[in-house]
Amino acid sequence: MNTVSRLQELSLRIDQLESSGDWLAQILEDRDDAGHQTAALISTLAEDIRFRLLDLVTELEKQIVISSRSLPN
Repeated sequence: MNTVSRLQELSLRIDQLESSGDWLAQILEDRDDAGHQTAALISTLAEDIRFRLLDLVTELEKQIVISSRSLPN
């Protein structure tokens, strides 16, 4: 499995986690306040992880471009 495939798989898992958190938060909104808050936190953390992963990949891409420019032709 190449790197892009692994990143896509990771992104799908994060999407599933966020969707599940959203669904649980909606279901538990009027039934269980602690459960609702926990589900909302899961969703928020999944979104945060997605953005951090995107930042990491973007930074790595920049470093690769900079490194390739410094190589002699």
